[in-house]
Amino acid sequence: MTAPSPPPVNPPITPTEPIANLAGTWTGTIESANFPARAITLIVVQSFNCVDGEWRDATGDWKGAISGLAAADSFSGQISLERTANGGGKCQAASSVTGPAGGDSFRWTADPLTAPAGSCTGDLPQAFTLSVRRQ
Repeated sequence: MTAPSPPPVNPPITPTEPIANLAGTWTGTIESANFPARAITLIVVQSFNCVDGEWRDATGDWKGAISGLAAADSFSGQISLERTANGGGKCQAASSVTGPAGGDSFRWTADPLTAPAGSCTGDLPQAFTLSVRRQ
């Protein structure tokens, strides 16, 4: 009796179009019309066009995540916010975010944040603007 053959190994998927490289560490600000700008660090990992990351402000009072898809010159996805009581009242909220991608800086704009009922105390930040440069 012969040993069974191993299953075929599929070759890695190669993108058919160029994709912006967003992987790495970025620093900059996150701004909202109803809160002062906060200095942040954003750390991004990327596999092909799938982009995931986490951001945190300098105090640790605000933090969150991003997740979405990169194209040759743009990003589209979700951004979340987790805020401590010291950061303006406990809160967990999320929004969609889009903007240009590619190069060593970008400025993305998020839609107004939404939060599950009762998950935020204090004001909910209005739409975010995320402005960062690659480190």
